[in-house]
Amino acid sequence: MVTYKPIPTDSERYLEYIRKHQLAFDIYEDLYPLKLFEDFVQAEGRKESWFYNCCNIDKDQLYPARFTFGYPPQKEAKLLHNPQRQLQEVFHFFRQVENRPEVKLNYRFIHQFFSIHPDVRGICWVGVGVDTRTVITESRLKLFIGLKDAPDKVETAITLCGDSPTLRAFLLNDYNNYLLIGFDLFFDNHSEIELYPTIFEDKLRLSNVRSQITPLLPPRALPLLDQCEVFQIGISPANDSNILYFDDVYDPNNFVDNFGNEMVKKVHAYYRHQPIKKLLIGAPEKDFYAQSIEHAKLYYRMN
Repeated sequence: MVTYKPIPTDSERYLEYIRKHQLAFDIYEDLYPLKLFEDFVQAEGRKESWFYNCCNIDKDQLYPARFTFGYPPQKEAKLLHNPQRQLQEVFHFFRQVENRPEVKLNYRFIHQFFSIHPDVRGICWVGVGVDTRTVITESRLKLFIGLKDAPDKVETAITLCGDSPTLRAFLLNDYNNYLLIGFDLFFDNHSEIELYPTIFEDKLRLSNVRSQITPLLPPRALPLLDQCEVFQIGISPANDSNILYFDDVYDPNNFVDNFGNEMVKKVHAYYRHQPIKKLLIGAPEKDFYAQSIEHAKLYYRMN
């Protein structure tokens, strides 16, 4: 008789991350659809999964009811990598959220992408995020898909998002490179797509790569490239400015202290004393040309 070990889960730990974040930032526990998201995480959480507590800052407004769950990535957990099943579970979760009459999701970009590419080849990571607001129609769900060695899918994503020399430049003109796609489904029935060209440390340190991307970035942002392992830029026709993301910063406390945003410091005052694994911080490109950075996105990877 053959016996199989159950796949180890880490869901209770992830739920604890949510609860502590809720307490730290006074998040109403019945905010929709947090309970459904917790149920999803409890069912899908694995030891090698990724979990982020997140905050969005818009001038003096803080939106802390944001969380992102990532399935085990192909590179780190090949035996657990099953994008076909993972996407099915994500869409099941989305349909559960839609059961509430006020919620209307628009799958336009998702349908367009998968109607052209129904297979999952080249999908190396799947993630799902929730951004919950007190006004329910301002809330949204997010599907993340990471692509690697999938030039045909990358080209389709570029077409859906809107082609541009800047986008291709940050892809380093190599469409086998990693590209993260974000599909935003707002509860008021509108949808957006955002592409995140990603430059990892091995290439970020190359002089030819720096010479290619430096002219495209604000001078004020350039020193920050030396303070992180990974650089991303979020590009979407829905944004009035590209978003610059600095991922896995070497010294989160020092990075935040010198970032130039007081609300970011207030948020980080809590996480300064928490055992975070990584910090990703983003801000609009236009803010780096202004007197101060007024908008920011914080992603604390907890495991």
